[in-house]
Amino acid sequence: MKINTKMFGVWGKYLVYSAVMAIGIIGKSPLDFTGHDWKQCVNAIWISLVPVIIKWANPKDEMTFLKK
Repeated sequence: MKINTKMFGVWGKYLVYSAVMAIGIIGKSPLDFTGHDWKQCVNAIWISLVPVIIKWANPKDEMTFLKK
């Protein structure tokens, strides 16, 4: 079995979108973030894995993690 490299592209897209949204919602420059702001940003970023896990768990999706 081979690892489907398209999954990394999908995850990367959700990662970037989540990071940009988290920074926008916090409403400050990342240079001005406090420790609490960074924790909120990290929480938003790890949540970007949820759509990838859902796609991986769906056996009918073409984006399964492992190819036969």
